Amino acid sequence: MKVTKNARLTILLFVIPALVIYVWWVIYPIISAVYMSFFQTETLHSSHFAGFSNYLRVFKAALFWKSMRVSLIFILFTTILQVFFGFLFGYLVYLQQPGYRFYKALLFMPTILPSVATGFIWSYIYSPSMGVLKPFMKAIGLGKYYASPIADPKLALYAVIFAQLWAGVGTQIILFNSGFMGIPAEVIESAKMDGATGLKLVQSMIIPLSWDVIKMVIILQTIGALRSFDLVYVMTSGGPNHSTEVMPMHLFVNAFQNFNLGYGNVVAVILFLMAMILTVTMRRLMQRDSLY
Repeated sequence: MKVTKNARLTILLFVIPALVIYVWWVIYPIISAVYMSFFQTETLHSSHFAGFSNYLRVFKAALFWKSMRVSLIFILFTTILQVFFGFLFGYLVYLQQPGYRFYKALLFMPTILPSVATGFIWSYIYSPSMGVLKPFMKAIGLGKYYASPIADPKLALYAVIFAQLWAGVGTQIILFNSGFMGIPAEVIESAKMDGATGLKLVQSMIIPLSWDVIKMVIILQTIGALRSFDLVYVMTSGGPNHSTEVMPMHLFVNAFQNFNLGYGNVVAVILFLMAMILTVTMRRLMQRDSLY
């Protein structure tokens, strides 16, 4: 179909406002971060060109590599757990057993809480003075051995991961359930008539037919975990001993607490590149088509 000159002008008029907003709020900040990563800032109004010295400082910093390792562990565990439990509970809701609407609302409820509120809730839960875990340990005779997991460098990260799972799995449940609801009912009925039930039905029909949703959830969850900050900040502020200092936390500490904006922008650029690389890599690894 040939597009007339007037039609091109109309299309352009509709595209320009969205394009301006996208360039101003997305492209410009990215370019600014890259530009500022080459400068050393002394004060708010004083800076000088530093070349690649900021990048060298970042790559030589042991805490940067530790924050990257912490971020990768955080991404791996939160993605695996949220995808697994999101799929499991989403499928159980899809089966529409008695009372499923109540359980659906109950599972989604933590998702509507702000991350700051979630952080405070789980900080109190883990607290040895006012939390619910210590009374439980006392009830089974192990109260004297209880110590807050977020105060232990070996357990703090996993305690934060569990809080993140509780807070975010509701979104994955809704996404998976929506994907399952889009599967043609006659296809499922035909599979059941052919003897596909239980795990066999899930493996042979549900997973292939909802593969597009699975890919989307994995990518969104991975990128979301990479930029997690507020929950970590409220619960541990990156401690103890930097054991929960994910990369956005490392960026915040250096850019806004230590006022090293050049260093912080280098970390921001690396985070952006990691997000792009992870997205492209996962899309390539999961290029299997759905069975629609």
